[in-house]
Amino acid sequence: MAKRISGTREWAAHSVNCISGCSHNCRYCYARARAIRFGQKTMADWPIEVVRPKDVAAARQYMPGRVMFPTTHDITPDHVAECTVVLARLLAAGNEVLVVTKPHLSVIQHLCGLFKEYRERLHFRFTIGAPFDAILGYWEPGAPGFEERRNALEYAWFSGYSTSVSIEPMLWPQRIGDLVVTLLPYVTDTLWLGKMNRIRQRVAVITDEDHVCVAELEAAQTDEKIRHIYGMLQHVPQIRWKESIKEVVGLPLADEAGQDI
Repeated sequence: MAKRISGTREWAAHSVNCISGCSHNCRYCYARARAIRFGQKTMADWPIEVVRPKDVAAARQYMPGRVMFPTTHDITPDHVAECTVVLARLLAAGNEVLVVTKPHLSVIQHLCGLFKEYRERLHFRFTIGAPFDAILGYWEPGAPGFEERRNALEYAWFSGYSTSVSIEPMLWPQRIGDLVVTLLPYVTDTLWLGKMNRIRQRVAVITDEDHVCVAELEAAQTDEKIRHIYGMLQHVPQIRWKESIKEVVGLPLADEAGQDI
C-alpha cells in the first residue's frame, strides 16, 4: 500500500534536520509532541536547542526531488551558523532546497546575502498563521512577532528569492482573507492554508486560557467553516490547500511526495 502523502511530504521528498528541540516552543508542534511521547524530551527542556554535531558535519549528496530544511526545529539566531553549514552543503551538492521557517529577520538577511548564487534552487516558505502578536504569542511563544515575519518575507522577495507562505495552522481562521490579502503581494510562489491537526493530542490544555484558546480555534475550523474558507479563496491562483483541508472539501491528495500542489 502506498504511503499517504501528508505533512511535510506534501512539500518535499526529503527532510533534513540538525538540532533537537526548538526555542519557538509552539504549543501545537508535532515534533515536540512526538519527542515528549517517546521520552526524548520533556515539555520543560524542549525549548533548549541541542545541536547535533554529526548532522551538521555530515556530507550531503544530491537527492532527486525537493529537500525541506528544517522540519523538526527552526533556524534561530543562536544556531544560524550550524544551519548555514547544512544549507551550504545541501546546495553545493545540487539539491533544490525549501527552507521552512517562522522567520527571524536577521536570519533571513544572513541567508539571502550568503546564498545569492543559489537563488534558483533555494526557496523560502515562511509560516505566518495570524497577523496579531497576541495570537502568535500564545500559540508560538518563542517565535518572532508578525511584523518581523512580514518584514522577512518582504526582504526575501526584494532580494529576488522564491517566496511562499504557510498559513498552517490557521491561527485566525475567522478573518483569514485579510491575512491572505496582506501577504500575497510578496509571494512569488504559493500560499498554503491548513488546519491545526490533533489539537487535543498535541496541545496541553491546563489553564483557563488554554481551554478558551483551544475551544475558539476548534469552533473556527469546523467542516462548515473550512468549506466557507475554501469557497471564498478557491479562485485565488496562489492558494494551495493542505491535506487537512483537502479531506474536508473533497480534493484529491498528492500521489507523489514533494509535488507541492
